[in-house]
Amino acid sequence: MKRNWFRVYSLILVATMIIPLAACGSNTKQNTEVTTSTVAGSTTNNSASGDSSWDKFKGTTLTYWVEFNSSYIQSLEENHVMQEIEKRTGIKINYTIIPSSQVKETFNLMIASGDYPDLISDKEYKGGGLQAVKDGVYLKLNDYITKYAPNYTAVMASNPDIARQSKEDDGTIWSFKILQSSDEPSWAGPVIRKDYLDELGLKMPETIDDWHTALTAFKDKKKVDIPMLLPYTKFNSSEVFAGTYGASTSQFLNKDGKVVYGPTEPGYKDFLTLMNQWYKEGLIDKDFATRDDKSLDAQITSGKAGSCAIAFYGSFAPYELAAKATNSKYDLAPASYPVINKGDDVSKVLHIGNKNWNSKNGDVAISTNCKNIEAAVKWLDYRYSDEGFMLFNYGVEGEGYNWADGALDNKYGPEFFPKGLQEKIKTKHPEFTELLTKNPDGVDFDTAKDKYKGYYIAQLRNPLANVMSNAVYDAMDVWSKPGKDYMFPPVSKTAEEAQVESEIYNQVNTYKDEMTFKFIMGVEPISNFDKYVSQVKSLGIDKLIKAKRDQLDRYLKR
Repeated sequence: MKRNWFRVYSLILVATMIIPLAACGSNTKQNTEVTTSTVAGSTTNNSASGDSSWDKFKGTTLTYWVEFNSSYIQSLEENHVMQEIEKRTGIKINYTIIPSSQVKETFNLMIASGDYPDLISDKEYKGGGLQAVKDGVYLKLNDYITKYAPNYTAVMASNPDIARQSKEDDGTIWSFKILQSSDEPSWAGPVIRKDYLDELGLKMPETIDDWHTALTAFKDKKKVDIPMLLPYTKFNSSEVFAGTYGASTSQFLNKDGKVVYGPTEPGYKDFLTLMNQWYKEGLIDKDFATRDDKSLDAQITSGKAGSCAIAFYGSFAPYELAAKATNSKYDLAPASYPVINKGDDVSKVLHIGNKNWNSKNGDVAISTNCKNIEAAVKWLDYRYSDEGFMLFNYGVEGEGYNWADGALDNKYGPEFFPKGLQEKIKTKHPEFTELLTKNPDGVDFDTAKDKYKGYYIAQLRNPLANVMSNAVYDAMDVWSKPGKDYMFPPVSKTAEEAQVESEIYNQVNTYKDEMTFKFIMGVEPISNFDKYVSQVKSLGIDKLIKAKRDQLDRYLKR
């Protein structure tokens, strides 16, 4: 993560999930036994070290195309978790490592070449993973997962939302995903300089009026250059002020069963009116439309900004480290999502919060060129076993972490641990070693984890398996309170829908951004909002809304 606060640690009852019976030499009885035993929590492949079935894979080599970036190590071959899984399974991985700056181009070139590796970290295959199956690039994995992946099967069957989010509308499973067995706390929301509030005798703002009072005081009394930063392009992660009015700056919403486009909702006009007023009063960043990430960070750490309309909880540590070098009183604190009326319950009156789904994507597909499908499936499936969960979330026992006496504290996510570890964490808990907390190379936890924890991709994840400041835990609590019932689930597109979106959405989005900037800056009068909505409609937004409605209907029927 390299002190990059945009990367989230970052960062949904037994399901009646229908998985087609295996087609290759398996029978109904065998498949029923696998599914039943895994749902009960006694997975048949939970241990690599004690499972002789791995013996036949010793010496097996798989090729793996994957994105990876680190300032600490050069390749995943240097990651100790990946080294350990090779020891436990006997399967060697030959990596093709692609940096983020080149990943889209090289992914498309790799797909076009037809020379696919065994394992592919999906990078938005055109038309989606289902299309990749239809195109003969990715394998359809249903039968193989039923036959060879008892751990992944058990995780999917443990929660109907996980089952729904792990497959396509027609039931096709084409990848192993990052899965979480419970709701991850929200990781984005507003922040404000609490030390400034304290100096001014102001309480943490709760309402829009409270925010106006605080920002005005920052400007007039503290002489803060930018009372509030408005990182507009990042509002798609957390709506905050637009969400106060039941609108969105970028997203489609599932509003009481009706699909709507957030930036054309009546509440969006209210949001723009507010931002326009604050812009005129000098309360928000005059350069919000053009400010890049590096400049935004600098305004906060230098003290030039008093608040930010949205931040990520990964920002607290690097911001504090940089700012306290020159100001020991610096105190950046999470603030609640604003409401209209004092005393309003944010969980009831707000509907657009930072929503985390049980499936976090991170898809790893198996290509149709794979010569040892069983080895590939079992190698990926290990990540969802009890051993694999500990390895990928905490590292190698005795190196990255040790078990210590005492029950696992709730703030470290006991709800994310698999069933097989629930009894253990009632009396024991994992503690990271100094290789991660006080690294001898002088790197911070987020950098050290590149070497000593599992890479953020295709695994059963505990998002709270990190070392974080108290401010982060406060932020999780504060930012998780808004309702999220308007948030759109992770739906799938048909090829036709993808085509409609490619033809329409870029035009709509470009126009929407342009008009949003003009409305906020006063270049365009708010009275022209209805004309703006009409223009969005003329660009074809209703076709996209219909497509989203169809996608939602299919998702709910999975």
